[in-house]
Amino acid sequence: MFSSQAIKQDFSRAASRYDEAAQLQRRVRACALAPARECWPEGSAILDAGCGTGALAADAKGFGWRIVGIDVASGMCAAARRNCAVVNADAGALPFAGASFDGVFSSLMLQWVMNPLGVFQEMARVIAPGGSCVVSTLLPGTLRELEAAFATLDDAPHVSRFTPEAALLSAAAAAGLKAISATEKTIVNHHPDAEALMRSIKSIGAVNKASARRRGLMTPQRMAQLEQAYARFGGAQGIPATWKVLYMVMRRV
Repeated sequence: MFSSQAIKQDFSRAASRYDEAAQLQRRVRACALAPARECWPEGSAILDAGCGTGALAADAKGFGWRIVGIDVASGMCAAARRNCAVVNADAGALPFAGASFDGVFSSLMLQWVMNPLGVFQEMARVIAPGGSCVVSTLLPGTLRELEAAFATLDDAPHVSRFTPEAALLSAAAAAGLKAISATEKTIVNHHPDAEALMRSIKSIGAVNKASARRRGLMTPQRMAQLEQAYARFGGAQGIPATWKVLYMVMRRV
C-alpha cells in the first residue's frame, strides 16, 4: 500500500525543480502524445489527470485542445496554473460531471494510486461515450537494479510495488474501458553512481512511497554499502536505472 500523504508531500516539494529534472517524464509524455494526437482532433476537451506542472498543456499548445489539469499535490497545481486551468483533486474522485471531456490523458500518475479500478471508473465516467483515455504508467521491474542492491542491505521495501499489466488491463475492462492498444517499453538511464541516482529520483518526487518503507537517514556508511552493491551493474556509461513503462490507449464502451 502507498502512503497518500507521502505522495502529496513528495510531489509538492519537487514542484519547483521538477521540470528541470524530469527527463524521464518528458520522454514518456512524448511517446504517449503520439497516439493521443490520433485520438483527439482540434477543439477536444481533455482532462490531464496527474498534470504535474502542466507540461502537457505546454507541449500541446499548438494542438487546439482545451486542457484542464488535476493533481493531488497542491505544489504541482500552483506550478501548473502557468500553463492551464487546474484543480487540486484526487483522480479517484474527480470533481466533474459525467461526460465532461472528450478524453483523458495521464502520464506517469497511475502507478501512485492505491485503487486503479476506482481511477479507471472515474476516467470512464467523465468522458463522453466513445471517448478515449491515453495512459502511461510504471510496471514491476522498474528500478530493479536499485531494488537488488538494497536487498543486500536489509529486507525492507526500497522500491515502490507497481501493479502488473494484466491487473491494470483487467481493472480498465471492469471500468468499461476497452483496450485499443497496450505497449510495454523499457527505458534505461545511466548515472555516475548510486548517490546521483537517488538524488535524481528525489528531484522528481519518485521516492519509495510504500507505507512499510524504511524510515531514517541514509548514513555515509550505508551509502557506501549501497554503492558497492550497485557497482556490479555498472559499466562504461555508469550505473543503469531501468524503468518499465506501459502505454495504454482505451476507449469508453
